[in-house]
Amino acid sequence: MNIDPVLTEIISNRLTQIGLEGGLVLQRCAVSPSVVDAKDLGFNIADAAGRTVVYSVWMPRHGTTLSYMLKSCMRRFENDVRPGDMYLVNDPHSGALHILDLAVIAPVHYDGELIAWVGNATHHVDVGAMTPGRSPLATDWHQEGIIFKPTRIVEGGMIRDDVFNLFLDNVRMPRYQSLDLKAQISANFAASKKLIELVNRYGLDAFNETVESSIELGEKQARERIALLEMGEYHEASYLDYDRLYRLECRLTVDEAGLHFDFEGTDPEAKTFINCAIPCAVANLHNILACQLFPDLVVNYGTWKPVEVSIPSGTIISCNPPAPCSGASTITGWRVQGITMALLTQALQRSPKSGYSMAEWGWGFTDVQWTGLDKGGRWYSLRGDMSMHGGGARAESDGIDVANIAGSTNTSIPSIESYEYRYPVLYLERGLVPDSEGAGQFSGGRAGYWARCLYGVDSAADCTFYIGRDVSSVGVLGGKDGSPAIIAIKRGACVLERLSEGVPLYCELDVEEEVFSQMPPGLDRVVNSGDVIYVRGMGGAGFGSPALRREVEVRRDLAEGLLSEERAEEVYGVKAN
Repeated sequence: MNIDPVLTEIISNRLTQIGLEGGLVLQRCAVSPSVVDAKDLGFNIADAAGRTVVYSVWMPRHGTTLSYMLKSCMRRFENDVRPGDMYLVNDPHSGALHILDLAVIAPVHYDGELIAWVGNATHHVDVGAMTPGRSPLATDWHQEGIIFKPTRIVEGGMIRDDVFNLFLDNVRMPRYQSLDLKAQISANFAASKKLIELVNRYGLDAFNETVESSIELGEKQARERIALLEMGEYHEASYLDYDRLYRLECRLTVDEAGLHFDFEGTDPEAKTFINCAIPCAVANLHNILACQLFPDLVVNYGTWKPVEVSIPSGTIISCNPPAPCSGASTITGWRVQGITMALLTQALQRSPKSGYSMAEWGWGFTDVQWTGLDKGGRWYSLRGDMSMHGGGARAESDGIDVANIAGSTNTSIPSIESYEYRYPVLYLERGLVPDSEGAGQFSGGRAGYWARCLYGVDSAADCTFYIGRDVSSVGVLGGKDGSPAIIAIKRGACVLERLSEGVPLYCELDVEEEVFSQMPPGLDRVVNSGDVIYVRGMGGAGFGSPALRREVEVRRDLAEGLLSEERAEEVYGVKAN
């Protein structure tokens, strides 16, 4: 190829910026907090053959699932891909992280020729399941909501009302979700227009040459980085707790061919919603590779050529219909992240990139979901800040406080005001949890916590469940585990009455007073206006023995209120002055 390296760099940077701008259009046109505030979205650009060129510049794991969904669209509409069309997908077996992540995929044509694809995905609050959102009571995937295998939703540049309305007729919050879905469509229109402008300016040959060059660079850089790892075989097992303890097992082989992850030995698929389909598992594995092994490299289709993933069919991370899997993204998917990180850390220990080693991040899923009618008689479904976890400690530094999970560090927690504006709730507190870190030479990040109650309504249906009460993040090389997650409730706290009387709100709540069951909730469980819910995330794990932690760092944590005097002396051997 006769490539001008300067021009290639210009076009490559412009493609990345178009992906970023597409995500911004989605974020700014949508209305739901998960999109607008949390930035739970992904945006990809691929070439005409479906090879990813811009791997989600937002939440990374969407980069892989969007690639799966694009290939599903290409198979279904192989001979019928038209200019101005877009396709709607949320089928986990067609590539979605889980059924609540809807993607909109669009072909891009130039002078009638297919030259590229753009696509985005974001989380929707509801898809019409037997219970709102995720479906912890489901025993069959048909109970988890409306399923869209690749379906044409835009035709000739116009939204198909029949498909659009079919979706809205099946969800509980159409007033929000209609705008979110239109935002996704708008984002594709915006990115497609910018791609055509790019080709108009520099020519189709330069565009195609840049694509080939970028993919070749992605593979070359990935192979060079993998070659730094110590060759051999590494083994890890991890667990998740729900209705019982489930086991994931994986062997990583590092050799001249690249990386091979083999999940033989993982438990068979469950009868409940915790399963994930294989695209979700691979996406979460890729997410950790992108963030931990390739954080400074180009990531695209070429990056994954030296990475092979083998997962036996019919396991909790490669389930088959009709196994339920609406919890996939944030349950088994997150556990794939944890086991991938543990294996990479083993392989990194004696490599020139040993500084990339890290302990496990907080990963539990604390899902508090309240539903009902607000004071205006409108249906609502409200979740909480379910992932206020500490980051795992690294080989050379402490973990990040309230960092979310390892694979979603570029997302955010929606503001309290955003929740209170849209939903009948009042937040009482949100903050850091002292002493929640996994102790170590480098300590894990602290977890966050929050507390809230209903406001303006008498009661709500409750569908609370959580993962991570019995299994915590795991320390490395003598580092200690992080603190587990907690969900607790104080009945009859009468917070609003105390507010009106000027009494301190929350200081008397004993978080162990009533801990919600980890088992799936019943349909008849309610929370009342006088009740207060308390949620604590999972602390990040520590790296290295706590005895090696510098005294100056322990005293800094003491001074900042992040560490108690008792813990400083008992765990780190430092007495307060």
